[in-house]
Amino acid sequence: MKNKLKLILALIFVLTSVNSSFAMEFVDVPQGFWAYEQIDTLTNENVIGGYPENYFMPQNLVTRAEYASMVIKVLGQDKIPIETMYSFEDIDNSHWAFGSVVRAVNLDILKPADDGYFYPNDYVTRSEVITFLVNILKTEDITKKEAITALQNAYLDFDDVPDWFKVTAGKAEVINVIAKEPPRENYLDYDRYITRAQMAVFLFNLKRETDMYMQQEALAEISPKIAEGIIVENVFQDGDIVTLPAQTVLPIVVSGQISSDKSVPGEMFQAHFVNNIVNYEHHLLFSKDVVLIGKILDTTRSKNFVRNGELIFELSAANNDNFLTKIFAVAHCEAPKIESNKFKKVTKSIIKGRNYVIKDGQILYVKLYKPVRINIVTGEVLD
Repeated sequence: MKNKLKLILALIFVLTSVNSSFAMEFVDVPQGFWAYEQIDTLTNENVIGGYPENYFMPQNLVTRAEYASMVIKVLGQDKIPIETMYSFEDIDNSHWAFGSVVRAVNLDILKPADDGYFYPNDYVTRSEVITFLVNILKTEDITKKEAITALQNAYLDFDDVPDWFKVTAGKAEVINVIAKEPPRENYLDYDRYITRAQMAVFLFNLKRETDMYMQQEALAEISPKIAEGIIVENVFQDGDIVTLPAQTVLPIVVSGQISSDKSVPGEMFQAHFVNNIVNYEHHLLFSKDVVLIGKILDTTRSKNFVRNGELIFELSAANNDNFLTKIFAVAHCEAPKIESNKFKKVTKSIIKGRNYVIKDGQILYVKLYKPVRINIVTGEVLD
């Protein structure tokens, strides 16, 4: 249930605000009423309806059918196609809430009874709504001891709370989503039926917490990723764009083996960074898991008494989403030079020109042959 509903919230949870000048005023919900703000908001968003002659009936109890309708509307699911059709002994498609009931069952918000009945006119308890909110909202795990402490500090009827419900209720208390109606704000009343006013507060709190979650997710998406890793010096930053200058040295690890004697121009290989590449602010420039694609440009084989082997290759870097981008680095590798003063001491076999080999897992330092610009928010390597 939690994953399915959280996916829905992440994709389509949009509640529009309505100008208060168009607010519906209820005779029995004056501005000083304890749940006035929540009722005003949700009635104007058509989540909860009123009664004739501008009455809200805040103390009326909420039925299962009404609960299904309210929750489906607050989740923005009242217009979506129904995935699986259900049939019940006591409610059919002529019932005003049939579509909401079926959608609620599809989303595991409500369940039909084992006897095939839905019981649309039965009332909903506060514990059912609290459990639903804890299941759908992002909550931190807490221990049973922490839950008990939170409930003991808040409710005089703590001893009446059953053991199976304490952790759930404790989570709801910690994130402050429980409707507390005067004069019983110090009573959890977990097994009491919920009123329309209380339901408005519960759903308003759902909206508040989800809006906050969505804002945090949106901010996370537009913020640079922070990581530990190898700090690159002398970078230039302009807003979200970091420029690594030419000749910047980056350590890589080669997968497989390439050599000046056996590799041929055009041969491809893979590599990766030794660690994350970051700037001094620890903004992630390249992830250590990013894929590097190497291409052999040229090789020079070793030759007796004449030369050592050389290996020239270039690298294409994938960005932090693993989309391959342009070639950005080049390495010109060669074996150590043969020192002429050793000619008198070594045999022909020793002074043979050395082959240059890069072995699997070997750390290699490559230089950027031109500046590289990186968007530190998206991870994109720019042209």
